[in-house]
Amino acid sequence: MKKSQLSSSIFLLIITLSFSLSWAALSSILKATSDAEDFTSCVLSNSSNVTSVSELIFTPANASFLPAWQVHVQNTRFLKPSTPKPSAIVTPVNETLIRIVLYCAKMYDYELRIRSGGHDYEGLSYTADVPFVMLDFTNMRSIDVDVANKTAWVQAGAALGEVYYAISQKTDTLYFPAGVCPTVGVGGYMGGAGYGNLLRKYGTAADNVVDVRFMDVNGNILDRNSMGEDLFWAIRGGGASSFGIVLAWKLGLVEVPERVTVFILNKTLEDGVTEIFHKYQYVLPLIDRNLHMRTQIFSEYIGNTTMKTIRVMFEGIYQGTTDTLLPLLYEKFPELGVTPEICEEITMVQSTLVFWGLPSSTPTEFLTNRSAIAKLNNKSKSDYVRKPIPISGLNKIWKKLMENDESALLMINPFGGRMSDYSETAIPYPHRGGVVLQMLKTVNFAGQTSDTTPVSLSRIAWLNSLDELLTPYVSKNPREAYSNYNDLDFGVGNANYQEASLWGERYWKRANFKKLIRIKAKVDPENFFRHPQSIPVFSTSLSDM
Repeated sequence: MKKSQLSSSIFLLIITLSFSLSWAALSSILKATSDAEDFTSCVLSNSSNVTSVSELIFTPANASFLPAWQVHVQNTRFLKPSTPKPSAIVTPVNETLIRIVLYCAKMYDYELRIRSGGHDYEGLSYTADVPFVMLDFTNMRSIDVDVANKTAWVQAGAALGEVYYAISQKTDTLYFPAGVCPTVGVGGYMGGAGYGNLLRKYGTAADNVVDVRFMDVNGNILDRNSMGEDLFWAIRGGGASSFGIVLAWKLGLVEVPERVTVFILNKTLEDGVTEIFHKYQYVLPLIDRNLHMRTQIFSEYIGNTTMKTIRVMFEGIYQGTTDTLLPLLYEKFPELGVTPEICEEITMVQSTLVFWGLPSSTPTEFLTNRSAIAKLNNKSKSDYVRKPIPISGLNKIWKKLMENDESALLMINPFGGRMSDYSETAIPYPHRGGVVLQMLKTVNFAGQTSDTTPVSLSRIAWLNSLDELLTPYVSKNPREAYSNYNDLDFGVGNANYQEASLWGERYWKRANFKKLIRIKAKVDPENFFRHPQSIPVFSTSLSDM
């Protein structure tokens, strides 16, 4: 898109809109369009190859603008006309263009949103209530696996599924300890720490990051050595987009056996699942760290009756073979009833397919096909459990789930193992020793045209009431939450520490949050990199508050 073409497109847009909008609304659009043209002109005038760069910039005057914005909106509840969209989208292919975008965004007073995969739970990587430019890393997805040194350099736009596939093409005995959703973007994921099926063996994803390529607010490209350990600490779990732009992470790969064992087992109230899950809370955090066992909990009708039950799906993965796993479970957790018939020995990359709900025989190339992987349509909240929930509490939770219209799901991961070895200040992610379970609570909007229909609003109200019911059973002072499952219901105030602590201490706890604030003040004192729950900059020092 050359400048003359842009001007012609804008003229046609103005003529079309003038027939359907008030002058005030039209004036607002004209100003936004003019500002977008100024930004685009700035980028093009600072680029050596105007023709190729113009093809990487999309504004609302382009027919391809909306598809470029929509393609990686991973939570479809934001796919509605009322969602604020960027003034421009830039899809860089190199670091030079990123530096130019940063320069021009600052010149024309745009906020910058950075999207690597589009999984932000509140859509903060691709929407804002202020004029903004979206930097979309969809064209920067290279992955360089070094088996000999057990590392991989991964650009910010790569998705986890692409990383796993790239590793598996070179070895079956190395992997990276991250999540099971294939479309999650690497750039933002590590910024919130990240966890997955190897967390009890190897900790969070961010615990296994060894270096970075990072652009600061002045356009300088830094690595771990040049940025210093404080900033390197901050961006691994403290929200990297609050401090600058992650260009690539260097990942430390971890050892896995050629074959791991997976099993999936369902239990209902009629099978005694209340007592089984109650014991699960005691057994899993202390069991051999080679075993991880996620649970998914939901209500369902019993056959064709009007009666409901609770179903708990136990999904296990063991870093070893069946003949070693079964004696362990027979000794520690016989009530679960795992048998050889439900165990399958597969590669680690195949286990990612299984935990995504696919057969292990699915071609592993599927993990790289973003368009084939279903998107979300939900609202979620998180909690951490530090004491096993008593049976009386579980019964209250089951009753609450039965009141739901089958739109709810609880996803629970046990901690312990390697997670307990780390100090809560090792990186900004503080949810370590003493955590029994991490809980994700979600309601979907299936069958609804938006998240604001009466049915959708009733589902959100139900989720909030579940949140209240759980209060006695989850962590306190603060009530901890996972920053990668960000939740604007906590608040967005940041005028002073008291306001910001309402959400910041829930994600990072007080000591880490204050350290993040001090680091932010040093590396981005004008607070250019910001969003509603970014690390704030205050006019007075923390000691004065």
